[in-house]
Amino acid sequence: MKITEPLTKIMTEEEITLEFLPKLKTNTRDLFIVLEEFLKLKNYPSREMVFSIMKEVDRIETFLDDFSASHNKRFFYFRELIASMRWINNVIFQGLHVLARIESYRLGLTAEEKESFTMKMRKTVSRCLVDLRTLTRELYGDAAELGIRRPRAKFEERKNFVDIQKKILPPDIDAFFVKASSEVITGILVKFLESSEIFNSYFCRNSTATHHTEETLENYRSTFNRLESLYDTYLRNAEIEKKHFDLRGVRSSIAITLHLLEMGKALAHFYERHGEKLRNLKPVLRKAKFAEKEEIDSVMKDFLISYAISFLNRGKEFSSKIFMEMGREADEFLYDTRMLQVQSHRLEDFHIRPIMPVTQIANRYKLDTFLYQNRNKYNLKSAIEMAIAIPDIRDDLEKGNIEMMVQGPKKAVAEISLFFHDRCGAIEKEIVCNFSFSKKTE
Repeated sequence: MKITEPLTKIMTEEEITLEFLPKLKTNTRDLFIVLEEFLKLKNYPSREMVFSIMKEVDRIETFLDDFSASHNKRFFYFRELIASMRWINNVIFQGLHVLARIESYRLGLTAEEKESFTMKMRKTVSRCLVDLRTLTRELYGDAAELGIRRPRAKFEERKNFVDIQKKILPPDIDAFFVKASSEVITGILVKFLESSEIFNSYFCRNSTATHHTEETLENYRSTFNRLESLYDTYLRNAEIEKKHFDLRGVRSSIAITLHLLEMGKALAHFYERHGEKLRNLKPVLRKAKFAEKEEIDSVMKDFLISYAISFLNRGKEFSSKIFMEMGREADEFLYDTRMLQVQSHRLEDFHIRPIMPVTQIANRYKLDTFLYQNRNKYNLKSAIEMAIAIPDIRDDLEKGNIEMMVQGPKKAVAEISLFFHDRCGAIEKEIVCNFSFSKKTE
């Protein structure tokens, strides 16, 4: 009977020297050549250079992971440096992309507002470039200890830069294109407004948080990524987009928010997975201005998230104009959020009989309105869900005062909030948005 070899084998020292290290040297050659040129720069790198670094470190990280370098003392630090470069470089690439595209975005910014945003973006990019240079020098030093010398090859821009422009075939099959209608516009705008309100209300309610996690930022990043894809599928370059010019403002609001969240996710990942780990591995990095938690959190809150809120509110204003052009009442589609406080002594007023009519109010509106309480979500249109919600909320009222959040179309939220005030004395609690750009109240 033939004995088969195991799928995984631990390499010997000889195999590491004769097989793995030569492969690592070959795989890092192009990256080292580009990084050598990067270190010589006095100004910002081009997007092509940053994109090339991004492609190379991604490829090398995959190569190292195939050999389980993260579990090997000798190569662990090298792998951490590569992974860190990937995420810091991603922040730089997204920032440079926004700076290159800012003039083409339709955001209704004044010259002063645009200058302020651009200045803050440049400051963030410059700060990340400092860290990328620190990581590059550390990578060179660790490579030398591993016996990997820097290549002597001359840098050739055409050879070493990856082309970031994607070329596609001409879209000339017009007969199969979906014809966008007012209903398609309404559907996409409603999704945008709902997502924006959920985003804004979440970060405003958690505005005192010192750190926002990669998981949270990825959740919202993927939401706006889907919105951008939806818009581009049905509205971009369609005839109706020319009719409602403010649609381009909505698209710009989605796009720039997506890029800001890409930057936030990358910073969060870098800090959570690599930053502190590297600082602990190399005490010299603690003395350098490298991966400081306070600075990362400040950039996240005071720049990336605050501007995302601001730009989404501009998208809300564009949406309102579009609804008016379409002859529709904007308040039936624009989303709003209200926090309501109910006192514990109103327990008996919060009962099935007096509260259930709220479903009738919610059903007068086309869009759904939701009630959030104690991490539970209830659709106010559903009699079944409200029949579940009322006993749950009563249980909490027996323990003390409670807070409920009502979120949905602005007109519906206003009427439902008044209903809860009349039936159980619910008092509206102001949502304080502790960001540079506060949530607008209209």
